Amino acid sequence: MEDISLQAKIDVLSEEQVLIQDSAVAFIARDPELKQVRANRFVQPGFDRGLWREIADAGWLGFLVPEDEGGVGLGFADLSLVLIQLGKGLVPVPFVATAVLAARTLTRADDAALRAELLPRLIGGDWLPALAWQEARASLDPTAREVVCTNGRLHGTKCFVPDAGGADAFIVSAAEAGGTALYLVERDAPGVTLAFEQRVDGGFFAEIRFADTPVGKQLVAPERGAAVLAAALDEARFAVSAELLGVMTRALEISVDYLKQRVQFDKPIGSFQALQHKAVDLFIQSEVSRSVVLQTAALFDGDADAERRAVAASQVKARCSDAALKIGKDAIQLHGGIGYTDEANIGLYLKKAMVLGAWLGSASAHRARYAELTLGGAQ
Repeated sequence: MEDISLQAKIDVLSEEQVLIQDSAVAFIARDPELKQVRANRFVQPGFDRGLWREIADAGWLGFLVPEDEGGVGLGFADLSLVLIQLGKGLVPVPFVATAVLAARTLTRADDAALRAELLPRLIGGDWLPALAWQEARASLDPTAREVVCTNGRLHGTKCFVPDAGGADAFIVSAAEAGGTALYLVERDAPGVTLAFEQRVDGGFFAEIRFADTPVGKQLVAPERGAAVLAAALDEARFAVSAELLGVMTRALEISVDYLKQRVQFDKPIGSFQALQHKAVDLFIQSEVSRSVVLQTAALFDGDADAERRAVAASQVKARCSDAALKIGKDAIQLHGGIGYTDEANIGLYLKKAMVLGAWLGSASAHRARYAELTLGGAQ
């Protein structure tokens, strides 16, 4: 009965959550034509530092950081309200990469004094770290193998590091005796080389090479590193899914408005039954995704163990990645020929869905992981 009660309440916002949502709605309403998005496309660092400062001033960067470490101490359900709106506005900032992936890794750092030093700087927007963990394409494994730490020196390459162009430092996972350790490496440390690849949405991923690079402070010891990374990655997968929900929701809203306005044969094309059926099918996709996001937020805010969180993270990431891509593609078709032009904003939503859908594991990768986690032991 407890689960039924929870299910009945997860879509009811508290007064505090209404204020959070209203604040985020007002934030993205200032750029309805996505001019800031277009201004930051394919221009390093790929995001707007002015917006980043405003987000920091709003306190959003500290939502998942405990109050005793300078944060706000809210939950994933609260954070999702902001993420959905950031997705709807395609806001060009590295929010999930910093406020979730990096911040949640730092909250689990071994040294309390180090946490007290670094987290307030991140929350204040003055210091922007990027997590460098991935070593192979399509990898979900948090265990470091390629980048090795020997005698306090790093060797190897990390790939798909998000928004590294604006990073002040890197949190780097490295293999060493006893497991995977996490180190803080300054951007200008000797032996650090960055090579950038443009993303289809206008941002950048980086490949970072370490050649006899001296490590900075150790954040997490090797016996805990892989588990800390796995936990932060699953939390970030939920966060990306919430942002994808915003992307797909807004793409559908724009398309429905277009169907009402575009006239053909002296009638709005939205009056054509075939297009109505298509729009309803897409709405169902978005609403099912919304339900999974709400359920996952409730689970992450509860006391679920690491395995249940991993299962939920893969479920929500697979669902939202697929739905966002489906809605993005069909939204362009609903716009007709104009939808395929770069000038049409609807295309920006598909491009964002393509990037977020692949980041931290595609839908197919997470379906495979979900099957392994839930059925792996079955004979």
